Amino acid sequence: MTGLYLFCLIVGLPLLLWMAIGGDADGGDGLSLDLDGDGPFVAIPLSAIAFFLAGFGAIGLIGEWTDTPLLVTLLAAGAIGIGAGWGSKALLTWAGADDASSTVADHELEGTIAQVALPVSSEHRGKIILDIAGAREQMTASPADGSTIDAGERVVVVRIEGGVALVAPLGPLMELE
Repeated sequence: MTGLYLFCLIVGLPLLLWMAIGGDADGGDGLSLDLDGDGPFVAIPLSAIAFFLAGFGAIGLIGEWTDTPLLVTLLAAGAIGIGAGWGSKALLTWAGADDASSTVADHELEGTIAQVALPVSSEHRGKIILDIAGAREQMTASPADGSTIDAGERVVVVRIEGGVALVAPLGPLMELE
């Protein structure tokens, strides 16, 4: 059993270090082992596997070094490994629930006032500058009504289609400054 415990520890610890240093403990693309079927094991996160392997291997080796009976060591290593795996999954899920996203949905930009940086016309797309989530951003723009809008003019975003802002000129009566 020493070989099994050692193997689990040798595989589990580098995975944990990789996730800690790389900063991707199931973030982003949600690295996981996908299993076919339904139930609680449909997708096991890589972090849960790493915590299980490291916990199982470490407790197993400690049990063998302290001459704990084989069955007790195996049960303790299994319980700690499973607890570490499920606990890490629960902890990362909880921690991820508090993440704030600066991503702004397209519909949230509707009604936003922007300034034209490059002329916008029905013949060619232009650029607008607007504030998105507290940062100045540029966006490709086309006129919503087919008009031509010169650089420096203020516009309102009517809607977003395919990543392109459809804008309308902000008339002199509507300017808010």
